[in-house]
Amino acid sequence: MREVISRRYRDAGEGHELYPDVILIDGGLGQLHAALEAFHTLNVKPPMVISLAKKEELIYVQERSEPVRLGRENPALRLCQSIRDEAHRFAQHYHHVLRRKKTLEE
Repeated sequence: MREVISRRYRDAGEGHELYPDVILIDGGLGQLHAALEAFHTLNVKPPMVISLAKKEELIYVQERSEPVRLGRENPALRLCQSIRDEAHRFAQHYHHVLRRKKTLEE
């Protein structure tokens, strides 16, 4: 998580890059802390960072010490889950393409 945040925000403040208002992280409190630590190390003010813990589907937000618990049918939780699931699908597809390409080159 630290590496991803560091790579993406290393040049923040140079004025040429647009950054999101919200970052949704797949993971629990540890991933949230790692992301916030990366922003602190870069001396960059983070946007709102939300972390979605998978097992209980708890939502951690940087300003709150306790997780937000939303009902399984809550539209906000469903949106976060859909975003996470689409990111997983996209990453898996990319890795399959790379693997297929490597296999064909061998």
